[in-house]
Amino acid sequence: MNSLRLRTRIPAVCILLFAVSGAVFAQNVYEISSGTRFLVRMDNEINSKVSSRNDTFTATVFEPVRINETVVLPVGTVLEGRITKVRPASVGNRDGELEVRFETMRFIDGQERQIEGVLVNPLKAKSSPASSVLAVIGGTAVGALIGAAAKSAKGALIGAGVGAGAGSTVAFMKKGRDVRIKADEKFEIEITKDVILPVEDF
Repeated sequence: MNSLRLRTRIPAVCILLFAVSGAVFAQNVYEISSGTRFLVRMDNEINSKVSSRNDTFTATVFEPVRINETVVLPVGTVLEGRITKVRPASVGNRDGELEVRFETMRFIDGQERQIEGVLVNPLKAKSSPASSVLAVIGGTAVGALIGAAAKSAKGALIGAGVGAGAGSTVAFMKKGRDVRIKADEKFEIEITKDVILPVEDF
């Protein structure tokens, strides 16, 4: 009687193991490797003029990321970033600075993964050195006119020198430009550490 019970239990255990293993093999786990780059879109603006260190922001995946033709990061996946360094623009043509990193990847189903991501292209202010040059040239020209009014070549040279000095002072006192990422602006980021994505069932 006991041997009969044993024989009936063995097939049941085998069937259970087969079902469990089949469920495991039906799940796929994907990994985004360090060095992977993809395009995202900014959700809200950050600006070196008003933003502060440790302020957070979000961006969303703009183009799907695929592994072996399978979409592993769909459009709309949310990335949360943090400002790590900020300095507003100041006089002396000193442009603002803004450095960020990406820390969290949030999926549509609510699952999250900690990530390490950076901007592919560091933020730079769109400075205009031509304006500084024009300030110096303009000062020189005004100074030369003042010197010419004195009706002497020496006076014109002195006036030009004075004017150039004034123009240089104006250029130095000119404020630099702040840097920013505008809302809806698209930019590329790079993952710097492997990320194991949530299990997908196929």
